[in-house]
Amino acid sequence: MSKIELVTMHRVKNYGSVLQAYATQIALEKLGHTVEVLDYYPERNTKRGMLERIKNQNKYLKRFKFLRIVARVIILPSYNKRFKVFEEYLNKYINLSDKVYHSYDEIKDELPTADFYMTGSDQVWNSEWNGGIDNTLFWNFDEINKNQRIAYSASFGKTILDDKEKTKTKELLENYAAISLREKAGADICDDLGIKNTKEVLDPTLLLTYEEWEKISSNKFENEEYILVYNLNRNKKIDNYAKNLSKKTGIKVKYISYQLHEFYKNGKMYCNPKVEDFLAIIKNAKYVISDSFHATAFSLTFRKEFVIIYPGKYSSRLQNILVKLGLENRVAKDENDLVIVDNKINYKNVTNILEEERKVSINWLKEHIR
Repeated sequence: MSKIELVTMHRVKNYGSVLQAYATQIALEKLGHTVEVLDYYPERNTKRGMLERIKNQNKYLKRFKFLRIVARVIILPSYNKRFKVFEEYLNKYINLSDKVYHSYDEIKDELPTADFYMTGSDQVWNSEWNGGIDNTLFWNFDEINKNQRIAYSASFGKTILDDKEKTKTKELLENYAAISLREKAGADICDDLGIKNTKEVLDPTLLLTYEEWEKISSNKFENEEYILVYNLNRNKKIDNYAKNLSKKTGIKVKYISYQLHEFYKNGKMYCNPKVEDFLAIIKNAKYVISDSFHATAFSLTFRKEFVIIYPGKYSSRLQNILVKLGLENRVAKDENDLVIVDNKINYKNVTNILEEERKVSINWLKEHIR
């Protein structure tokens, strides 16, 4: 079997990002391969880089130094816990390269040896999120042959590319022997660029079964009844929907937050829980309300009744999985659209579709990695 060097978004301080890295690693190991995750840790994913991103996205923080100091005082306690939680998880579960690489040039000077170089899942090719086209995430190194480069369940995180990035992206994609995408929108982007024979596959988190995820889930929240809220984007509609559902059902609300200062929301907050507890709080929820793709993926795996409120700009990945499973009716029209929860999900049908899609995805990996 083969040694695979995997580059992905494992250093993003986000539950979905680290869990998809783990799922990719496990899925490949189950096929008999050895997997090492390239510990690529660019500045944008460090504490300093994340604080800089916040500053650049807010005109007042950009302009006034005093406000930046206040913002950092408020944010840093949350960041300190967040970094500790994800660092512990990576060290425990992910087969990281011995060396931590902070830049493309560092990797170029000391490229790990492997049979295959895989670009993994998540929004690896989202130039907006990555601060431009990141050559590392395309394995753009002269030492790597085309037949060694593959991509599994990669995502652009959007439906169209900016005109200025199309030429370069096409050049980079032409260097791959095989490309699979997480969403139809990604396959359409490739087709528009003239990149043919791509394949739409499952997000790696959906390659593992209920039992496999249960192995690393904690035992917290068992025998509790609650509505779980997990939203990546600030959206009062989600909070209001949860409040309305709580009134209707009499069930309390729990919510996951990355920021301690969000304590004011309705319900009990869990700020940066351990990754194992993140799985547990979804597994044991009565209802899940979210705008997150991966919260939806784990709701599907743990067979939860869930409601989606689209985040707007990056909705394509959510739309794609819901359409694939015939669950478009799980999207709330507004914060009062509570009839959704009265219509239970037919998980027998969902499970059958996922099992077939899982076979297709695993067979794609078997075909392209030997």
